[in-house]
Amino acid sequence: MSRPSNTLISQHALTQKLRRVDISYAFWCLSLVGICGMQRFYNRRPVSGIVYLLTFGICGLGQLIDLFLIPSFVESSNYPLLLEEAIAAKQLQEPLDRQLLLLARRSGLGGFSINDAVLALEPSGVFDVAAVRAEIERLLHADLLDITNNQQGRVVYREP
Repeated sequence: MSRPSNTLISQHALTQKLRRVDISYAFWCLSLVGICGMQRFYNRRPVSGIVYLLTFGICGLGQLIDLFLIPSFVESSNYPLLLEEAIAAKQLQEPLDRQLLLLARRSGLGGFSINDAVLALEPSGVFDVAAVRAEIERLLHADLLDITNNQQGRVVYREP
């Protein structure tokens, strides 16, 4: 189970790369002493940062406008990183068939019902009942699961 530690490491690395609004405002404050455009460099906008640096924030007007635009700068500079992290998290997610086989192994001779499968799948709420049923049927036909009844008469699935 090394996934949680990898997740923590990637979360820490992501936090280190994300831009923050408060730091952007601190860089904006440097314009009060004549160093303009640092908030743009910080938010991954180096070309406009150079323009602001050379023109004193476009004579102060650009700096004044940036005072209101900083939250959107931070959001747009963080968006690619957050999107990349979401895609990576989706790829780390176990396939449905593997999750069902692991559930069958964990449940042992008692087996699991479709309700148990829907409740146990990660992340919760992503898989609908129809997808779970279809995957169970596929695993049954591939002889990777057996179907039986438990003592209460419920239909359960387990490892062969």
